[in-house]
Amino acid sequence: MRSLTTIFLFLLLSLSAFSQTAKPKPTPLKPKPKPTVTPTKKPDEKTAFDKAVAIESAAERIKALQKFNETYPKSARRGEALELIATARGELGNEKIDSKDLDAAAAFFKAAVTDAPKPIGDKLWADTLSKVGANLYFRGKRSEAIEIVKILEDKADANAAQMLEIAAFYMSIENGSEAKRIAAKVIAFAPNSAAAYQTLGLANRIDFQLEDAAVAYAKALELEPDSLTARRGLAEMDRAAGKADEAVTLYREILAKEADNVPAQTGLILALFDAGKRADAETELAKSLEVNPGNVILLASAAYWYAANKEGEKAVDLAAKAIAADPRFIWSHLALARGLLIQRRPADAEKAMLGARQYGNFPTVEYEMASARLAAGYYREAADVLVRNFSIKDGLLQTKLGGRITREAKNFSELIGYERRASIFAPTAADDPENAARLTTLLELKQTLDAAQPNPEAAAKLADEFVRGEDKMRVHRQIFAASQLLEKKIALGKVLELTKAAAGGVDAGLDVPNASVAVMGSELYDARGLAASKGEYIQVPEVPRATLSSILRGQIEEISGWAAFQMENPADAVLRLKRAVGVLPVDSAWWRSSMWRLGAALSLAGKDAEALDAYVKVYKSGGPDVIRYTFIEALYKRVNGNTAGLEEKIGPNPAAPVVVETPTPKTEPSASPTPETTSTPEVKAEPTPAPEETKPVVVPTPSPTPEETPKPSEEKPKELFPPVIITIPTSAETAGDIKRCTITVSEEIVTLASRGGDLAVIIGVEGGSDLDGIKATSTSPDDVTVRREVIAAVKSRAIFVLRSISAKAGTYQVSFELPCGKKDIIVNVK
Repeated sequence: MRSLTTIFLFLLLSLSAFSQTAKPKPTPLKPKPKPTVTPTKKPDEKTAFDKAVAIESAAERIKALQKFNETYPKSARRGEALELIATARGELGNEKIDSKDLDAAAAFFKAAVTDAPKPIGDKLWADTLSKVGANLYFRGKRSEAIEIVKILEDKADANAAQMLEIAAFYMSIENGSEAKRIAAKVIAFAPNSAAAYQTLGLANRIDFQLEDAAVAYAKALELEPDSLTARRGLAEMDRAAGKADEAVTLYREILAKEADNVPAQTGLILALFDAGKRADAETELAKSLEVNPGNVILLASAAYWYAANKEGEKAVDLAAKAIAADPRFIWSHLALARGLLIQRRPADAEKAMLGARQYGNFPTVEYEMASARLAAGYYREAADVLVRNFSIKDGLLQTKLGGRITREAKNFSELIGYERRASIFAPTAADDPENAARLTTLLELKQTLDAAQPNPEAAAKLADEFVRGEDKMRVHRQIFAASQLLEKKIALGKVLELTKAAAGGVDAGLDVPNASVAVMGSELYDARGLAASKGEYIQVPEVPRATLSSILRGQIEEISGWAAFQMENPADAVLRLKRAVGVLPVDSAWWRSSMWRLGAALSLAGKDAEALDAYVKVYKSGGPDVIRYTFIEALYKRVNGNTAGLEEKIGPNPAAPVVVETPTPKTEPSASPTPETTSTPEVKAEPTPAPEETKPVVVPTPSPTPEETPKPSEEKPKELFPPVIITIPTSAETAGDIKRCTITVSEEIVTLASRGGDLAVIIGVEGGSDLDGIKATSTSPDDVTVRREVIAAVKSRAIFVLRSISAKAGTYQVSFELPCGKKDIIVNVK
């Protein structure tokens, strides 16, 4: 029908045309030429693509490439266009990072990753997407970085090299669990990947699973027997496990192939020490340091070995050299502190640990700080450090290793040993069981006393355990334990027992190193805390032995007297407290504390007039104080019936005039001042060395009153033993000429497989510089790329990933350069 209709219409049109011609002489019509219809020319696909790619503006380039994909949905270049869109989004993200607009940067990066094709091309991955996670994470956009890396994982799930780079990102943020998960996924589809097992080994080490790390490195070495990296990883795990002889063999095998392999040389020397071959180790140590005197890892690790073997002088010498070469390696400071403790210099050991804290913090650092403070006699501060970083429950100690991994153990040696063995592979601790046990007891005592309702029996038992021993510091531990129980008003019988025992140890207690610190440590608690908050350190001066003896005996009497007061035994309380004020240096902080408490005891005994006299002496010694003035005023009224003459005795009320209600007189002794009222302000003034010595200009101690009060110029409190204030230097370098440095590399010659083979190398720096401005360049970036993975909290080391991205075999060079030095790595691509 359709054909017929067409013919019919054609005939009608023909007839119509025929009917319009002239009738007289029908002549053939001359056909008119038909107008040429020019079809719309479709743009050439290649031209459109090239034009879009050539656009300079990243934003406009994205639009053009998106239009190209819309116009040519079946183009063979569609995937390439998607990659270029992702690249352009990455450019915009980097621009936003440069302008500090991190939210916008995160949005662009997420769009780039989301729009990227699957699988992701090697160039897009290497140049843009593999860097996104670190770019955001280390600028504070952590959740956004993790979200984007998860998307990348989904798109790279079949590419072993890309997946292992994702694992490297997780290791750079110290997330060993995620790195292990990624490595396991790679092993599932590439079971013969030695690189995957090496990654698994390092991830296990980061998570302090050293036995599992050893298994992974052994498997990597089995799969790739020529891998020096896997061999060294296994050697390090053998050292950490105490298998020194096996480690020696592995290190020698590495050096047989690469005689100048510095990490292997370092490991061999330390393994020889651990294997008991000290003479050989010291010979090799001297040779190595002659060639490379700034080998911080070797210096610090050897120093720690000497400390573990109780040779303090050598430990201090080597640790000091390590710190001079580069102060940022924390284990140098730990070795120094341990060496100083062996030399009976606990105050200096504490300073060493304060230096360590400038460069990092993890449970071992805090444990060593607590050890130094315990040895010095700063028991309360040691307890504070412990309770912030550790806990004990059901007989097990618990902490977060590296601040991340929850782990528990029966003792401190085992618990923090994980960090030591994972960091410097030292199998033996420089600690000793007695110190570890005492710190455990101190922690448990602190936890018990901090409970809402402390258990008196448990606290008394722990106090006994803490003071156990026949060393000369015992008297100081006894005074501390007694004061802590007394503060909580529990186990008062044990308090008296402890002070009675302490009385016989005073002379021995003055023979300890830094006796001034041990005696005055509790009094300096607040002042030291304030100084630390301002970056300062209180240097306690040497105080004459006779003065220290008076303070120590006075403390014992004060604690005994106040315990008697709490037991409602005013007669013994008055007796002991009178002894205290009789022996303590007049007008010292300790004297004021004992005199105030004597006033409370006299009032409890019904001797308000004598109590008032004691309170007035304290007030006149310590200067204006609103709380004490109000308290004295109330008692004065009770004794005298009015306040006439009070101002002549102690001066005007430092507070604004207020109406003070006169308390109703009571005849029973219970109306005496309560312990809470009298114990608040009496121990806040800092001591000074001797009444005749000059006060320091700046004394960082908190005011003993809750508000500012004017002080009469003619009535200044007399102080004993002013601490010397030392400002703790920051880690900033002094401006000046650039100091030459030596850049070290874990591998000087590496071998990569073509088309995606990669290897991580560790770059270090000696000579006092950090790696913030290091430049890494490849002689042929189209064939071998280099990318940095930052190591969290470490400035002087970094992981760089070398990667072959082409099919070309050959020898290439990667250079690492700082203003202070340069180092090259040879890369052989097969």
